[in-house]
Amino acid sequence: MFIAEAEALYGRESGGTGELSRHRTLALFTESIVSLMSSNTLSAAMIDLLSLMGQTFPQAGPAVYITMTGSQSQAYSVLDGAEGGFAEAKRVLGNHSFSYTPVKVGGHPPLVMNRLDLPLMETAGARVVLSINSGIHDGMFREWVKILTPAVGKFINHEILLHMAYRDGLTGLLNYRAFEEMIRAELDRARRYSTTFSVMMADIDWFKKINDGFGHQIGDLVLKTLADRLNRCVRKSDRVFRYGGEEFAILLPHTVIGKARNLAERLRCTIEKTEFVAGLHITLSIGISEYRNGLSHSDLIKQADKGLYLAKERGRNRVEVMKGGA
Repeated sequence: MFIAEAEALYGRESGGTGELSRHRTLALFTESIVSLMSSNTLSAAMIDLLSLMGQTFPQAGPAVYITMTGSQSQAYSVLDGAEGGFAEAKRVLGNHSFSYTPVKVGGHPPLVMNRLDLPLMETAGARVVLSINSGIHDGMFREWVKILTPAVGKFINHEILLHMAYRDGLTGLLNYRAFEEMIRAELDRARRYSTTFSVMMADIDWFKKINDGFGHQIGDLVLKTLADRLNRCVRKSDRVFRYGGEEFAILLPHTVIGKARNLAERLRCTIEKTEFVAGLHITLSIGISEYRNGLSHSDLIKQADKGLYLAKERGRNRVEVMKGGA
């Protein structure tokens, strides 16, 4: 469909060098669409697209900026981050926190003051902007955008659907489905590279009393605040999940049991000192397990759960580590 639109825009007219130019333009547009639609992930699609643009028009210094509701903003750029790339990302993305992915195309082009921002998508849920150094190539990029817009829109809408499928609607955390897939992937990596990782299961103590005494609306606010605090306390490489109800899971890549316990104690102390809505204070019980040869992902979850139940039995507001086999 998108390639047909490109052909319609640059129809096969006769005319010597003009026809040759149109064919080259169509080939360029077609290559970008094929590259975009054949990529398996949004990140791979943007890197491929920026690579093609940067190699075709090196002085354009192209960058793509993406903002999606509920997700961290993303910047993909052929510009050197320290030499204006980060500043440009902040200019376009504003106050949103963002990840910065440099795309190398045989060196970094210079950043010029006159940048041209071309919207690729702008909806209530997502905004995608292509930014370039303005120059003699502006017309080409404007036509390029006309072709790219529907393809990028389809890709982003697919990402939004995936985001909804793997996110908890209340807290915005990754959900049980995401946890199941990510722990399996982490287990495969640990087996392949002979590394380790830890799993943490955390549960709010006496949460039913909060719902019964203050109502489910207050309970929901407690869950959302806790989700935010957990995300702030863990490392960037760690992943926090809402496992179900008032139970949370945390995946800790490349983390031995001792370091996992230290992090769990910091989390427990932080939450204990945090004042939640209506002046409420809550505590967490936490169980931890570490991957060892021969364990399955379900073994790890069962071990961490055993630690969690043991923490509850021993008085709550504590951390228990489970070692050994399943």
